[in-house]
Amino acid sequence: MGWYIVGGCVLAALVVLFVILTVLRFNQLSMARSLCDEAKRQLIGEIRARHALVPAYIGTLQQIAGQDLSRLELALASAERAPFDHRGAAAENALTAAVNDAALIPSARAERSLSSDFARSQTAAVDEEIDTTIGLLHGQLQVLTERILAGARFYNTNVERYHRQRMRPISRLFQGVFQAREPFTEVADDEGSPASARVVS
Repeated sequence: MGWYIVGGCVLAALVVLFVILTVLRFNQLSMARSLCDEAKRQLIGEIRARHALVPAYIGTLQQIAGQDLSRLELALASAERAPFDHRGAAAENALTAAVNDAALIPSARAERSLSSDFARSQTAAVDEEIDTTIGLLHGQLQVLTERILAGARFYNTNVERYHRQRMRPISRLFQGVFQAREPFTEVADDEGSPASARVVS
């Protein structure tokens, strides 16, 4: 009789321990998921801020005659339409490259004007103002790019931690509740494995 009581107590203790561990694991998963979602919200905010600034950058560059900005415009359109996954990360990389390439336009124009007739000196003040504006806009875009890169690293770190927690034994009970989160990284190879947290070049 005594053994039944002891066995029952041990079984009850194990059940209570399992329930406690299950509740703790549920709370940990909930917190990890919330961190992922908040990091994603902040990252999307930085991305949208950059997208909103690029048209002003394009408009200023268009004041320089004879420049083809179709690559930059296409990169912006692609980034705005891309989903929040490896395609979005690749689109943001392409936008960064296009923005940086467009920043070279004023320098190239200045080199051409040095070899041209001095009659263009009347427009020197206007050109200098445009170049200054382009430089300021490019600087702001670079700041946003750094924020996007930092935000992507933070988000991807939280996603990796969340996915590790999802794969633990007790956590598998809740995989239907706690869905996986898509990392914001470019694809490293044809098999679809994600690259390290590289969002913008």
